[in-house]
Amino acid sequence: MAYSRSKSAINVAQETALIASAVFCATVVAVSGRAEVPMTPSGLGTQVELSPVPPSGKVQYDISGGTRAGTNLFHSFGVFDVPINNVANFLNDSGLATSNILGRVTGGNPSSIFGTIQTTGFGNANLFLMNPSGIVFGPNASLNVAGSVTFTTANYLRFSEIHGKAGVFHANPTSASLLSSAPIAAFGFLDNTPSAIAVHGSSLTTEPGQSISLIGGDITLDTGSLATNLTTPTQSNAAAGQINLASVASPGEILALTLASAPNMNGQSSGALGTIKVVNRSVIDASGNGGGTVLIRGGKFLLDDSKVLANVTNPGSVTQGVESVGGGIDIAVRQDATIQNGALIGINVADGTTPGTTYGGVKLTGDRIIFLGIPGSALNFNDLRFTKINTNTVGGGHAGNVTLQATNNIELMNVVELSSSSGQNTAGIGPSATLAEGNAGNVGLTSLHGDILIRNGGRATEAASQLWNSTGNTGKVTASAPEGDIVLDGASLVTGSFEGQGQVGPVEVTAKNLVMKAGLIGNENLGPLKPGGITITLSDALTMEADFTVPAPIPSQSFIVTSAFHPTSTAPAGDITITANNISATQGSLISSETFSSGPGGQLQILTDTLQLTGGSQIKSGSTFAAPHLIAPRGNIPTGAGGDIQVRASGPTGSLSIDGKGSGFFSNTQGTGTGGSINLSARTLAIQNGGTLSAATSGTASSAAGGSIIVNVTDQVRLTNSASITANSTGSTAGNAGNISLDAGQQLDVTNSSSITTSTESPQANGGNIAIRAIDRIQVVDSTVSTSVLGAEGSGGNIFIDPNVVVLQGSNVTAKAVGGAGGNVTFITPLFLADPASLVSASSERGPSGTVTIQSPTSNLSGAVGQLTAKTSPPQVLLQNRCVAKTSSEQSSFILAGRDALPADPGGWLSSPVATEHWTGEDVEEHASGLMVRRIKPNQSPALFASKSEGEILSLRGLTPPGFLVHMFTTVPTGCPS
Repeated sequence: MAYSRSKSAINVAQETALIASAVFCATVVAVSGRAEVPMTPSGLGTQVELSPVPPSGKVQYDISGGTRAGTNLFHSFGVFDVPINNVANFLNDSGLATSNILGRVTGGNPSSIFGTIQTTGFGNANLFLMNPSGIVFGPNASLNVAGSVTFTTANYLRFSEIHGKAGVFHANPTSASLLSSAPIAAFGFLDNTPSAIAVHGSSLTTEPGQSISLIGGDITLDTGSLATNLTTPTQSNAAAGQINLASVASPGEILALTLASAPNMNGQSSGALGTIKVVNRSVIDASGNGGGTVLIRGGKFLLDDSKVLANVTNPGSVTQGVESVGGGIDIAVRQDATIQNGALIGINVADGTTPGTTYGGVKLTGDRIIFLGIPGSALNFNDLRFTKINTNTVGGGHAGNVTLQATNNIELMNVVELSSSSGQNTAGIGPSATLAEGNAGNVGLTSLHGDILIRNGGRATEAASQLWNSTGNTGKVTASAPEGDIVLDGASLVTGSFEGQGQVGPVEVTAKNLVMKAGLIGNENLGPLKPGGITITLSDALTMEADFTVPAPIPSQSFIVTSAFHPTSTAPAGDITITANNISATQGSLISSETFSSGPGGQLQILTDTLQLTGGSQIKSGSTFAAPHLIAPRGNIPTGAGGDIQVRASGPTGSLSIDGKGSGFFSNTQGTGTGGSINLSARTLAIQNGGTLSAATSGTASSAAGGSIIVNVTDQVRLTNSASITANSTGSTAGNAGNISLDAGQQLDVTNSSSITTSTESPQANGGNIAIRAIDRIQVVDSTVSTSVLGAEGSGGNIFIDPNVVVLQGSNVTAKAVGGAGGNVTFITPLFLADPASLVSASSERGPSGTVTIQSPTSNLSGAVGQLTAKTSPPQVLLQNRCVAKTSSEQSSFILAGRDALPADPGGWLSSPVATEHWTGEDVEEHASGLMVRRIKPNQSPALFASKSEGEILSLRGLTPPGFLVHMFTTVPTGCPS
């Protein structure tokens, strides 16, 4: 994986302050060096005069005259500055209807605005001021304009076409302008480096429902504000407006309505866009009825310790039955978009908004998107200074979506939150005071060609869609990096219902690799409806591990969890579906779909090539009392059934591995519901060092029966070093134990204190059944296969074993009961080999014992074979020539099998594989694992064969010393040397 860190915007705020100070100082010096008159006309009939009745304590310049084209009024200025305590008053001395007031500055110096710009007598006419040399708003700058205002450093304004011809208004008076009555269509730039626009400590505000636009080179908003509502936005009952920021760094046009780039009149298109910085607690606010619109377009965007808002304070105006709804916040840049240091982009839908109406959301698009939160070490846990994007509703209207789309990386670091919620209060934590009805929006992160890196800085970083005190639904949370990796380091992707009544949406993750380090992907359902669950689709690997450096209360392990918490609803936990080539879960990681309520656990499905669980990591579905992760249950007894676990390792490797105490698959129940099933299929399954497959119940009622375990393997199953497969019922009132079905493919090895067991403790519960099959061999060494019933009435479970060869060494295969009937033990095998230290039994202390059935044509000679004579022939003599049976003798066969059988010649090495040799009197063959003699006629050693019927296969496994077994065949004269 190749992860890139952002250039980090480490001292971006300082850099911004320096640039802003330089622009500001340069402007002041330039102004102080010019004539004392701050505004001068430069043609088009423009007149500038001192007002005879200025506002108290102020100097007012009345601007009149100009040139009209229909309802558009044009002015031209040589200089246009507004010093502090000065007013530039555009005066309609004609009283004619006016739609737009358009002014240009031709003198070649930037305009510095420290006072007030206002319009008088124009009604709601819009104001445009164009100065290609730059515009700076200083402290105390303000607007008193009834219409919308636009400030631009463009070289010309292009009008919409009338009768196929578009007018143009040039800033350069030597260029021929074609004045038009049409509305503005585009802002044209001819210079390679368009001049900047800066707002320093200013509060620029329009009337409700109007707009503010800054269109130019680099744009800086430093300790200032742009707002489209004169009153307090969150408490007003006024129409929302629109705020537009567009920055270019090359020739081209910016279209007025969309801020999209287009070719200019010379055919040049904006190949490069400029930088927009909103820093030092600046605010951009387009809030109001129906919600406002904020459009930002540029090359780079920086939001540092500042806010961009478009809140919905009330329903929008209704025209012909259609409500006017704002477009939300839309930020699109070609390079980096950086949001940092507690910055907020937010839209809150207030109480009283229209039920069923979806209001604007937040969309952020760039080549790379970077969120840098305040480090967790600098915050206490209740500090709300998150770097955050949020849409929220506390009313009937639906919250909008939160969408991030990057061509390359999306990087979220330190304390960052991307969320959409319903019922959350405006402080950002806990439920709202009233019951919200609207839905939360979707939260989506998409990296087209890069990675999504979400890293924690000591506090949780999350992307979430959530319900609090709400009857609405959540949206879905998606993270998509189809060509890259997704990293969750102390971070989470969550949908959840907390005190909500609506439906919880899904979490969907798509990538090459997903790396989780103290990460959480969660789908928490406290509501009454079935949730959307979790779907993870990876072309390569899922890696889950812990990060023990994160502080409490953040869990250090990684979790993929769905949960059902509602105390009365039967809604299930969400399903989990994971597709990946490789899955590795370590250090206590958890994949879980559980119920803590009346609803069942969800279905857990995994499709992979290899899966490894180590260090206490678990894949789990069940019902339980205590949540192991973020949400505390309500204390009710869970009545829902456990969900099912299905894992298919179908790739070329096809391996499942469980290693370490506490590691494993668990489908357990602790309440009154039944346990779910575990269904595994693979080429190989290895369980070792205390690893477990468990379908257990410790429930509180007879209905709480254990789940079943079904394993289908095509090659080999291996249990070693205290590994276990269990289907137990441990509660005093729990139900029957579950069943175990194990198809081990070619062979099963159970060694070194490992076990396959079912058991019950409840008085009336029955034991579960165990069925084990293998094509070749089942070998149990120093281990146990058992069913046991400890209750007074329950019957023991049955054990069925069906391989080609059974080998028991120091092991027990038992079916036990106390008061009820013992279970039955059945072996169906051509070869059954058990040493004296092994036990096979089917018993009951007080009830009828079960039966032990061994359906095998091969008898075990252990303990029943006569001793060889003390005098044996030397091996070298025995092997001088092939033995040739006498003409009257009958042939027998000598069989040597398996890699762990006897040497092919006395004192020799074991062969691998075993070769087949033929003698006249005896045949040596490979036959499973063991050493056997198959007699044709019983005319050989009476001491050895008298008790054996004709045609039996006799096991010589217990004969000693094994190096001289050939001596047995010399008891009948054959003509061989002695």
